[in-house]
Amino acid sequence: MKLSKSNKICPSDIDEDEILAMLSPEELKELQSEMDVIIAPDENVPVGQRQKDQTEKPPTGTFDHRSLVDYLYWEKESNRMLEEERVPATLLPSEVRAQTPEGSSETEKEEIQEKATDTNETTDKLPPKEERKINKLKIPKLALDNIKMTSRPSGNETNLESTLDKIRNNNPSVTEVNLNNIENIPKEMLLDYVNALKKNKHVKTFSIANTGVDENIAFSLANMLRENRSITTLNIESNFITGKGIVAIIRCLQFNETLTELRFHNQRHMLGHHAEMEISRLLKANNTLLKMGYHFEQPGPRMVVTNLLTRNLDRQRFCV
Repeated sequence: MKLSKSNKICPSDIDEDEILAMLSPEELKELQSEMDVIIAPDENVPVGQRQKDQTEKPPTGTFDHRSLVDYLYWEKESNRMLEEERVPATLLPSEVRAQTPEGSSETEKEEIQEKATDTNETTDKLPPKEERKINKLKIPKLALDNIKMTSRPSGNETNLESTLDKIRNNNPSVTEVNLNNIENIPKEMLLDYVNALKKNKHVKTFSIANTGVDENIAFSLANMLRENRSITTLNIESNFITGKGIVAIIRCLQFNETLTELRFHNQRHMLGHHAEMEISRLLKANNTLLKMGYHFEQPGPRMVVTNLLTRNLDRQRFCV
C-alpha cells in the first residue's frame, strides 16, 4: 500500500513544543533517557549538560566529616597532654613515712629518705617547661608583597563614573565593561550604563553579575539588545531577575544578530517551568546565540535549547 504525496507529513509541520507540553514528568524522563542512548553527546555542549543527573539517592548514613575531624584532633591533643603530665613524682615527708614499713631497719629508712631527696633535687634542676602553642593547621606565611590591596571588598576597582563617560562618548579603548561584585551600585547608574550601551559600537563584553540587577533593569537590557550591534557577551548571573525579565531578554534576541553568549544562572528567584518553556520557544527565532549559561530544571526545554544551540553552531561553521 502506497501513500500519496498529499498524505505525507512534513517534518517542519510537527510542533515539538505542543508534544512536549502534553507529556508527563515521568514520560519526559523516559524520553530523555532514550535520547541519551540514541544521540551521541556533542563535544561543543558543556559537560554538565551532556548527561543526566545521577546523584539523586538517599543518604547512606549519618556520617559527619567535621565531627570526625574534631574528635581526632581532641584525641591527639589529649594524648599529648597526658604525655606532658608524666613528670617524676616528688614525695612529701609524710608520704615517705607512710611508704616505709614498720619493721624495717634504720639503714633502710635512711636509703628511702635519700632516694626521696635525690628525686626532689633532680626535679628542682629540671629546666622550665617551654610553652607550646596548639595549632590545628600549619598555615604557611603568605607573600603579601605582590598582593594589591583594594578599597572595595570585592576587589573590583572599576571607576564607575569615568567608565560611564567613556561609553557615552563611544571611546574605542573600552571594549569590556566589568562591574561584577561591586557593592551598592545605584540602580540609576546601572540604568545609565544600559542606556549608554544602546548606541555604543565598541563594547564587546558587558558583565554585571552580583550587582543587584532587578526586573526594571532587565527590561532595559532587553530594549538595549534590540538596538545594540556590538555586544557579544552578556553576563547577568547572581541577581534578582525573575522569569519575566529573562523571557523579555530572550524575546528581544530575535532582533539581535551579534550576541553569542548569554549567562543568567543563579538568580534569586527560580524561573519556573513556564518560563523555561517560553525561553525554548522564543530561542528558535535566533540564529547567532552559541552559549547559554543556565541549567534548565525541566528536561524538555533543556533538550530543545541544546539542539538549537547546536543548530546555530553548525550554521556558523558552514557559513565560515
